[in-house]
Amino acid sequence: MAQVKVTGKVNKVFGASNQGLSLVESYKSATGEDYTRTWTVWFAVSHNLAVDTEVTVTGQLSAKIEDFEDKTGKPGRKVKLDVNNAVVAESAKPAPVAAPADLPF
Repeated sequence: MAQVKVTGKVNKVFGASNQGLSLVESYKSATGEDYTRTWTVWFAVSHNLAVDTEVTVTGQLSAKIEDFEDKTGKPGRKVKLDVNNAVVAESAKPAPVAAPADLPF
């Protein structure tokens, strides 16, 4: 099975023991356009990663074509990307949000 390394921001954490997460990868196309790609990442054990954490994971690539209907009812197809048996290669905590300077306290 193919191995993949993905870097992105944690969008959602799920699963019985927080063993899954949605990871949003941002990238530029060859023409310079900005795009995002969403991966579903599955771990053998929980890693307690918080939403908005920047993380790099490695694992086994799984891709599946899925049918869907958009908001207008028009049918379409998409590729669902999974990283199975994932391992955290790097993790950076989200930057704290600074309080506005004009608060009286």
